Amino acid sequence: MRFVPLLAAAALVACSPPSTQTEAPSTPEAPQIAACNEVQPDAAKLVSVQDEAVTAAAALADLSGGRIAPGLYDLTSAIRIGGATGWSGQRAVSLDVTEANGAVVFNWAGAATGGERDTWTANFTDTPDVRLTYTCGRIGDVGGDFTAEGNELTLRLTDGANGALLLALQRRS
Repeated sequence: MRFVPLLAAAALVACSPPSTQTEAPSTPEAPQIAACNEVQPDAAKLVSVQDEAVTAAAALADLSGGRIAPGLYDLTSAIRIGGATGWSGQRAVSLDVTEANGAVVFNWAGAATGGERDTWTANFTDTPDVRLTYTCGRIGDVGGDFTAEGNELTLRLTDGANGALLLALQRRS
């Protein structure tokens, strides 16, 4: 007699009309890339990365430091040194240099010719060693060297295990 209520419940479920609610198939959402800053690169100033052999003397030049003037800079040349990975193709890059709470902050924005965009933000220090410590868009920190003279900024930043990128930037007037 215990099975009778169980059989009755099963019969009621079997006779019930199907649910009119259907779940929408789940579609994976496209990954959202958060922008680290509002800097807009000048698409008219495209730069192709060169290899070290083209200008080896310039790539190995001593970079003597200096005071980096705050402002918006555009990339004018890029040289891959050693085993640097760097980018391929052409890219427009702008770097906004600001000072906040006693720190120098770099806000980078790059855009490839195909529309691919990358941004990052980093704190820049030059004592005791030149170092970029990423706070958005990338993780960790990288060493390097720099020279700042007038409206020109040259950065040599570690890139990959055995390489560096030599980046020349010009401040917008």
